[in-house]
Amino acid sequence: MSKFRGVSSGRGEESIERSTDADFLLLYGKLPVLVLCHDAKGWRMFYTKEFKAQKKVRPLVQFPAVDKEYRSSELWPFFAVRIPSISRPEVLRTVQAEKLDYDDVAAMLSRFGRKSVASPFELKPKEEADLLLAGTSDRDTQLCDEVEKEVGNERRD
Repeated sequence: MSKFRGVSSGRGEESIERSTDADFLLLYGKLPVLVLCHDAKGWRMFYTKEFKAQKKVRPLVQFPAVDKEYRSSELWPFFAVRIPSISRPEVLRTVQAEKLDYDDVAAMLSRFGRKSVASPFELKPKEEADLLLAGTSDRDTQLCDEVEKEVGNERRD
């Protein structure tokens, strides 16, 4: 994992990421903005169809290209800052009480990353967001593995 993550961990050392597979949905109010995914290949992020279809909310400064699928071996700082430091006593108590692995970045993001005082966006585990947004017309319901299949098919064409 990056030095950014190691420093933010409050441990004074780099952590080794042991993240599980996970899908998240970033929301701005009820607008699904982007899907964030983690799997064995790393982190991926792409904007939703709903976001691309609207014109009121601008893309995130860090991710300006709405038609691009972003990839990284490390979680981007925009999301990583949502994970509080383990040096905070209340975070340490929660991690211990819930038997969480602090080095599982996806699990920590799922547990602590929903809201940030510095951001109007809400990050939800995708299965929870899917239930919340059920019935919304023209929803982007693609999971990361479905996107991977589409990208693979496009490369073969």
